[in-house]
Amino acid sequence: MKSSTKFWLGIFTFLPLVFVILFLCLFFTVFFDHIIELERNGGEFPLEFISSIFGFIVLIIIAAVISLGIKIYYIVHTNNKSEYDTNKKIMWTLILIFGGTVAAIVYYFIEIIPLKPEN
Repeated sequence: MKSSTKFWLGIFTFLPLVFVILFLCLFFTVFFDHIIELERNGGEFPLEFISSIFGFIVLIIIAAVISLGIKIYYIVHTNNKSEYDTNKKIMWTLILIFGGTVAAIVYYFIEIIPLKPEN
């Protein structure tokens, strides 16, 4: 595998984690700002909060699509390796399915990084 491919796989592997951290930071910032604004306005619900919720939903959808795509790529990668026996293929497939983003990060460091570059 080319080093540029490993680089892009690394970026896409960590991107969902970055999006979740960004989502949490933005959500709490916006949430607390709107609570303060709610107290100032005498209990009227700020409509800007609804529009910011739409942005959060889009951010989570993007993170989920990237996470699903990288998991599918890693599952196909595992099952196409001829040097793996059936038990190792099943093990990695189940770990990637049930392990979430953490499993994809572990797979990246254990299986992708040590691959020898193509000539």
